[in-house]
Amino acid sequence: MTTSADRQPGGRPHSLAPEHLGDVWAGAALAIVVLGVAIFIVAIGMVVSGLTATSSLDPANLPPNADSLGTTQLLVGIALFVVGVALAGGGLSLLGGSRRARKPVATVAIIAAIGAVVGGVVIVLRGPSDLVLVLTLIGVGLGLGSAGLLLLRPRP
Repeated sequence: MTTSADRQPGGRPHSLAPEHLGDVWAGAALAIVVLGVAIFIVAIGMVVSGLTATSSLDPANLPPNADSLGTTQLLVGIALFVVGVALAGGGLSLLGGSRRARKPVATVAIIAAIGAVVGGVVIVLRGPSDLVLVLTLIGVGLGLGSAGLLLLRPRP
């Protein structure tokens, strides 16, 4: 049983979420931060893999396109690095109290979600694919998409 002495002024119970966010939006912002950090970590792995793509090949029998083998991985890794930093930084700014970052962060999250789902579908359509990679991409897409849509929802 709660009494009037237990309640905070204004009728809002105590929460760790910033006042302007509320618990639902804070949960969405936290999900965006976590997925943004995950994307950032994957980006570092892709950049390193792209830079070292030719190091595992036999120097005597290099293929004709050896100098361009890691270029795609490097470029996609740099793009994912930017997306991961934008998502993690935007989500942290929301949790830190920024009121104007909600719509831009939600927009970046939804665009990244669409990219993840499209990437999963493209991998499936190419032929025999890695099921774990496809499910991970679709899961990241669903997580970012739902968090972005929650942030775009008007305040109840």
